[in-house]
Amino acid sequence: MKTGINRGKLMLASFLTLVACGMAMVTRGSMGLIWEREFNIGSQDFGSLLGAAFFGFGLVIFFGGLVTEKLGYKPVLIIAILLHLTSTVMLYFARPLYLSLAANPAEATSQTVTLLWYSFFLFSLGHGLYEAVINPLIGQLYSENQTHYLNILHASWPAGMIIGGLISWGFIGENAAISQIAMWEIPLASYVLVVLWYGVLVVRSDFPPTVASKSSNFARLFSCFASPIFILLLLLHGGIGYVEIGIDSWITKLMNNFLDYPVVFLIYTSALMFILRFFAGPIAHKINPIGLLFVSAVLASIGLFWLGTDLGSLTMILLAATVYSLGKAFFWPTMLSVAGDRYPQCGAVAMGALGAMGMLTAGYIANPAIGYKQAVNTSAKLSTESPQTFARYVESKPQKFLFLPEYQGLIPMLANAANTSKIDGETIDPVVFNNLKIELEKNQSAQNQELEAKIDTCVANLKEDVPKVQAATRYGSLRSITLTAYVPAAMAVGYLILLIYFVSIGGYKKIDLS
Repeated sequence: MKTGINRGKLMLASFLTLVACGMAMVTRGSMGLIWEREFNIGSQDFGSLLGAAFFGFGLVIFFGGLVTEKLGYKPVLIIAILLHLTSTVMLYFARPLYLSLAANPAEATSQTVTLLWYSFFLFSLGHGLYEAVINPLIGQLYSENQTHYLNILHASWPAGMIIGGLISWGFIGENAAISQIAMWEIPLASYVLVVLWYGVLVVRSDFPPTVASKSSNFARLFSCFASPIFILLLLLHGGIGYVEIGIDSWITKLMNNFLDYPVVFLIYTSALMFILRFFAGPIAHKINPIGLLFVSAVLASIGLFWLGTDLGSLTMILLAATVYSLGKAFFWPTMLSVAGDRYPQCGAVAMGALGAMGMLTAGYIANPAIGYKQAVNTSAKLSTESPQTFARYVESKPQKFLFLPEYQGLIPMLANAANTSKIDGETIDPVVFNNLKIELEKNQSAQNQELEAKIDTCVANLKEDVPKVQAATRYGSLRSITLTAYVPAAMAVGYLILLIYFVSIGGYKKIDLS
């Protein structure tokens, strides 16, 4: 190994990059209810924001792999750090922008969504560049046992989610366990402290040369795309992005009507994932990485189907979450280790292609699709069981996602007010609706006056409407989880095909270029 390279120090810096990304994902994912109320951002728009947080990742990680091979590891990490700092600064402009356009609520919401989208997008570009560097870097530094060390590296993602979850639990939202921080930008920017930590490590460290810098055959980096098995791995990693990243992004909002502190669910599943990833190496050694992925897909599917039922108690929810966590824990890093084992000549390109597929699926399909499924099923349930309530809460403008049928969703502000209203026996406190009306009255416009009239109608029908809106929202959330469970079920079939293939050629083997 090159003199001056400290692989422990480089592992720490790489580990911290994903800690920061996990923190940011959870804290931003916890903003759904706040932004519904403050900016009138509905489920599908919120899903598009969550999608932007991964969409840029998918675009950049593949090309980032090529850039990394040519520029080297260190310069690309520095670019990523600068992107994350820029993304953070943009968050502080969202509230002033919305208030400056408050006389036109629709335009205010649209412009604020656009600003937040670009903030999330820049963040995802930085995240993509991190993974374009750290996966091949750690695979190269610890080539003797890639599955084990890549899983340890990616234990940093749930570690960041745990820290972000604790910040969300303690300081974000009106039900914050410690004290709500009125300027939500502060907890959302907390990950910057970690960015500065690994920024210092990166600047002061020496890095090894990349695969391409040691080879005169640049085209060899793309040889993996001639393999049908690699194409199947790409499709399967898209499923991993849908299941792991999509559900993790949405779960706080989906569990809001089932748990007093829904972020506890994410903290619990992240803690399990963090612990389990330290044991991936020995498990993979026993049953090989493809066998581990097959078992993981089966468990993830069972866990999601179980979570999609109305379990009723925290204990049962956490039991189902345990099965789901046992499934999803090893997906992402083990797939990267398969790429490193079977396509070592491709360097950062093979791992980057898998990461791109996973994140593009999470960003462009999974996050908006989960929001679509939740909104469609909520509206369908409410319109079927209580047309009068639905008429009071429904948006006039239809929504759609890709080629799927249009639907009429609920007005985000009103649905949020109903879902956060407290039911005490037969008494329902109108305080949430009244506070919403006070906020609207600060900026009078034709649209705001129309919303105020709707609020008066909703308050007059609180006893009838609120329980039905909450029940419909619970149904929509459960249906979105159940429908997602079919994805890992399909993935299990794909891994079974791979198992059969490797048995037919004499078993799974790591390819050694030497």
